[in-house]
Amino acid sequence: MPTGDSHSHGGHASSDLVRALALTTQFGERTILDGVDLAIRRGEVFVVMGPSGCGKTTLLRHLCGLLPPTLGSVSVAGHDLYAASPELLHDLRLRTGLSFQGGALLGSLTVLENVALPLRENTDLPPAVVLEIARMKLDMVGLLHAAELLPSSLSGGMKKRAAIARAIALDPEIVYFDEPSAGLDPITAAEIDNVIVKLNKVFGITMVVVTHDLPSAHAIADRIVVLLDGRVAALGARDRVWNDPNPRIRDFIERRLPAEDSRGMDVIAHLEV
Repeated sequence: MPTGDSHSHGGHASSDLVRALALTTQFGERTILDGVDLAIRRGEVFVVMGPSGCGKTTLLRHLCGLLPPTLGSVSVAGHDLYAASPELLHDLRLRTGLSFQGGALLGSLTVLENVALPLRENTDLPPAVVLEIARMKLDMVGLLHAAELLPSSLSGGMKKRAAIARAIALDPEIVYFDEPSAGLDPITAAEIDNVIVKLNKVFGITMVVVTHDLPSAHAIADRIVVLLDGRVAALGARDRVWNDPNPRIRDFIERRLPAEDSRGMDVIAHLEV
């Protein structure tokens, strides 16, 4: 499968942080993913795109250790995620951050306490140090001024920032984002994009972003995978994928209805006349 970019060294295992081989997912009679192969490189922003229902979120759940695939394997830093001992799996999860689509903040805790929670649960640091680290993480995402607020008083964009701050609380090597700009206005979405790029460039955190927000994907991606019908339809450098001649990729990126759908729209338009 061509990667189509200039980082030829990226093919070596040493620079691949996550590898998925022949991932297949079946729920009853439905096949969600069908033989997906991909590698995510250390220090890159890797974007997963595709239409609704193509398997993006299922893939994300496999990659971060939340859902074993029906067939295939996921390895993180050379370790098979779903064959790992409980101790190793715990260690690999501590090296992973998750930013959920809705933020998933705990409503009874302040923003600061939400960000401090992973540190309290997984380290032996003194309480004062935990709070200082949590403040630093909030500062990184431009949310320090909201530290003492409850999630219910935050805007959508602020909730996303708080979720990102919590996702990076333990200094993970990799952070997974599920639709980080969903439900946000274009300006706020661009601000979230800037936070993701900054954390990637300044701290070298590998980012995996599931999105169907095309401007966002183009703004942040180093490489992109496009899923169609549970399979990899395109994988490579952002500009290569963006210019992929495959008609179905073109339909998706240019937001065109496929030919058979647009014929139906012509009929509707004729009836309306």
